[in-house]
Amino acid sequence: MTATLTSFDRARAYVAKIPGAVQGNHGDCQTLAVANVLVWDFALSPTEALIILREYNSRCSPSWADADLIRKLQSAEKQTHAKPRGNLLDGKPSSAAPKPRVDPASAVENYLRGFRCDEADLWEASAIRPPDDWTTDALALLASLYLPGELVNVVTAFKADTKPDGSLKANPAGFGDTLERDKLIALFRERGTQQSEAGGWLRMNPVDRGGTADANVTAFRFALIECDAVPVDLQLSLLAKLPLPTAAILTSGGRSLHAWVRVDAASAEAYRQTVARMLALLSKFGVDGANKNPSRLSRLPGVTRTIGAAGDGRQRLLYLNPSPKQKAIL
Repeated sequence: MTATLTSFDRARAYVAKIPGAVQGNHGDCQTLAVANVLVWDFALSPTEALIILREYNSRCSPSWADADLIRKLQSAEKQTHAKPRGNLLDGKPSSAAPKPRVDPASAVENYLRGFRCDEADLWEASAIRPPDDWTTDALALLASLYLPGELVNVVTAFKADTKPDGSLKANPAGFGDTLERDKLIALFRERGTQQSEAGGWLRMNPVDRGGTADANVTAFRFALIECDAVPVDLQLSLLAKLPLPTAAILTSGGRSLHAWVRVDAASAEAYRQTVARMLALLSKFGVDGANKNPSRLSRLPGVTRTIGAAGDGRQRLLYLNPSPKQKAIL
């Protein structure tokens, strides 16, 4: 009679086929992936999981301290998982090793390979230097990225919602104001850039007077790249290094930067397809995959937000190039 393997035995056999983690080659992520397999996919107890993880650790280079292994098991327990607990207990265990789960910040670090830049580097690289007076940033953006006669939509009204942690999140509300580019520039020169406690937003692509939906977009010019899943300094370096036709980079006054990437699609459908492919390629960096529609709002530079602000809350223009090439800025 053949003895039935326990979940512990099956997990041990599964992990025995996984190569040891190597420092500098996603070792941290790979070890965390093994911890996930043990505590979640095989639903082992912490004690059982630690026994097998120690065996795996003997193949790692360098090996982890016992306290590190325990922390990884605890992290694996707390993570969100796509599959139900114990999913590898049904049917035959897979012979395939789990893919290392690389968090966005690590993916960016690996891509950059030590490269870093700062705001001064972007300013120097700009085809059109952002103004010394940052409160006039919107004037430079409007004059450079929209054509005379095009209608630009600006929104400052908002609805504030309370997040689980008790802080406020401001979401744009209403249709805003749609004005011809030169009239909007003249208005901002005379009265200052429109703003509210939430700062302000504008649509990257010009619209008609009928509304602000995708159907009202008149030129499918720009797409938005945003990745607030990683620290701002890494966002800055990543946006400077990606080989994209980046026309502008703005601060949001919060935890993210906004990059306007030139698309120049012939139609809304062509725009969605092109942008969806680009966002899918950048998803490993934590780039927001929801920014697929051409009527998307971005942040309006030259104003300050207080709701949801990080640091001084200023929404500033860092980089400007009306005719960008398909290559890295730096």
